[in-house]
Amino acid sequence: MDNATTNDVAVSILKRRVNGWEGPVLNGEYMYVRCYAHILNLIVSDGLKELHHSISRAAVRYIRLSTVRVEKLSVCVAKEKINFRGKFVLDVPTRWNSTYKMLDVALKCQKAFERYEEEDSKYSQYFLEEEGGKKKFGPPSKIDWANAS
Repeated sequence: MDNATTNDVAVSILKRRVNGWEGPVLNGEYMYVRCYAHILNLIVSDGLKELHHSISRAAVRYIRLSTVRVEKLSVCVAKEKINFRGKFVLDVPTRWNSTYKMLDVALKCQKAFERYEEEDSKYSQYFLEEEGGKKKFGPPSKIDWANAS
């Protein structure tokens, strides 16, 4: 499934212990254990690739790249009277639930993102630029917001 070093070390230690027991199955030759959360993360990541980019990671990333933008979005949150005092979360590939957290926060602040788009002309222009030779996804449309909820 994957080759996470910490799991390999844990399996190696477990194998030595089990081999000390009387009669492990096939001398522990095919012992293979993986972290379930990591496997779940791999499955979810593959599934999200199939769904394309609903609420664009790029939209949250644009905000997170600047403390001024974070403050402006926080002002939009206040203007829209959204009860939210947390951080704007950007997903991380190695954290199995970070995409959920990112989408959860983005959905709570949907109206603020929409207001931000109206108030910051650079926001829409950001998505016209290419990154690594590829067009960015975003800003999120009404359909994208609906698909994410």
